[in-house]
Amino acid sequence: MPRFPLWPTPLSGLLPLVILLVSPPARATDRPLLTPGDALSQPAPTAAPEAEGAEAPATERGASSIWAEIEGDDAGAPAAAALSKELAEERLAELGYTGALGAEPPVEFYMDPLGATNVDPLQLERVDPKEFDIPVVTNTLVKKWMTYFLGNGRKYYGRYLMRSTRWMPMMHAALEARGMPRDLVYLSMIESGFTTSATSYAAAAGLWQFMPATGRQYGLRVDWWMDDRRDPEKATRAALDYLSYLHKLFEGDWWLAWASYNGGEGRVMKETRRHGTTDFWTLVERGALHSETQNYVPKLIAAAIIGKHPERYGFVGVKYQDAFAYDAVTVPGATGLDVIAKCAAVKEEDILELNPALRRWALPPDGDDWTVRLPSGTKAAFEVAFALVPPEERITLVRHVVKKKESLASIAKKYGVEAEDVARLNHLTTKSRIKVGQELVVPARPGVATMASVAPVDVAAPESTSAPAKETVTKTHTVKSGDTLSGIASKYGVSVEQLQKLNGIKGTKILSGQKLKVSVSEAPAEPAPKASSKTSSKSSVKATTTKSVSYTVKGGDTLGSIAERYDCSVTELKSWNGLKGSTIYPGQKLKIKQ
Repeated sequence: MPRFPLWPTPLSGLLPLVILLVSPPARATDRPLLTPGDALSQPAPTAAPEAEGAEAPATERGASSIWAEIEGDDAGAPAAAALSKELAEERLAELGYTGALGAEPPVEFYMDPLGATNVDPLQLERVDPKEFDIPVVTNTLVKKWMTYFLGNGRKYYGRYLMRSTRWMPMMHAALEARGMPRDLVYLSMIESGFTTSATSYAAAAGLWQFMPATGRQYGLRVDWWMDDRRDPEKATRAALDYLSYLHKLFEGDWWLAWASYNGGEGRVMKETRRHGTTDFWTLVERGALHSETQNYVPKLIAAAIIGKHPERYGFVGVKYQDAFAYDAVTVPGATGLDVIAKCAAVKEEDILELNPALRRWALPPDGDDWTVRLPSGTKAAFEVAFALVPPEERITLVRHVVKKKESLASIAKKYGVEAEDVARLNHLTTKSRIKVGQELVVPARPGVATMASVAPVDVAAPESTSAPAKETVTKTHTVKSGDTLSGIASKYGVSVEQLQKLNGIKGTKILSGQKLKVSVSEAPAEPAPKASSKTSSKSSVKATTTKSVSYTVKGGDTLGSIAERYDCSVTELKSWNGLKGSTIYPGQKLKIKQ
């Protein structure tokens, strides 16, 4: 995995792994999934007890908002998820195996014991390096790892094979598109066992086991809403970027590149210079690298040798999984996963299985639209059903600005949810005091958003009036700590490639304080209607002044920004659309009179 060595030495590392193995099992999904109706994943912090009795009303002074955590430039990586049980078991078995350096456990003979007494179970004479597009050798360490995969680790390797057919086609296509070796897929095999949910005790996650910092460095979003390290396609692109960089850094040496992926390029580069050699096996002989890194390369080679001809090594009757396939649809931000699932006539678990990067009950609210994967064959039905769902019934997340005399209980009642849900989502307790002006995240049920002073008006523009044409506006974004190109691109609705091209950036590294140009599309202010001539009748003047256009609210819009765009006042906008408050949401239609 792209990190410094994680697994401890054999003797010192067994105890913490054993403790992890006997810990209570994690949730079915190994990431926190907040749902308005359950525990919302994150326990509320313990607050000092207050006097029993009436709920605490809002105080007069403002307070920091949970939105600072959710939308901040460095919202923070999610807490390390529970260690994958399978991954823990395998690592424990590996530690026990590699610790027995003087004795090779016998291979479990998968052949006829009588007919195979004189047959090399590793069948090394049949291993042809020309079959591979990565460098392959069959030295002592490689043989040791082959023995492990065919012996004590056989059950794990069998599971890897079962899942390999789900991800290899996608990975092979990505590798071929870049002109990289197809057999690099075995790096993912030994990292995660081809499991998107795999999580190490050091918080590395996903098929390619990225650490949060390295993931962000290579364009993966890791925050409160999403963890792209678990997205199979995004993580694969990032992993290939990283491997390509390491391959060039070590002048085309894949063994050193793999060692660096595991142990860090700084450590490996330092040891090559200190020992005056770039030969990986010489570094191993001299004990220059961490024990896990020394075993990482031969382990990968062994996995590739067996994976090239699994039947040869007795892996027959494997129940291979179907290849990763899906239908892609575009869905507005903040849409609830339950709404998406219902429109596609599938279970919410099906949506999460295809979109493992999602960490909450709804899509992130900070983008206009998001690409969502649906089970194959459901796209047409989804689009028909989703088009019939009013925008206010799609949204399951709203902001609420606390007013005088409001409490968590009264706010929860207003939105038709439980006070405990609101409290947990905002890292509060039901007895916490909230303050006037404080912004809360409320997991509103579909259809309840209108209770928060949201009165959607769907007014079609008359035929004689066309919607304002979009024009491109260039803005400047100042990079803050924690920013990534992908996060900035998502914020402004552009692609990473567009950002790179616009700013002359070749890689994905950006620096705090750096100025980036951002090109966005905005609807220009509608030109004011031409003044009627003196000869125009009163009826014609009245008809001209009552023309209107329909504006679809986008992520980040406010009544103030829309009013400024169309040269009207917020009061007029509210009056035209029957709004009592200032809350609007993406997808809502607003009538703009001209």
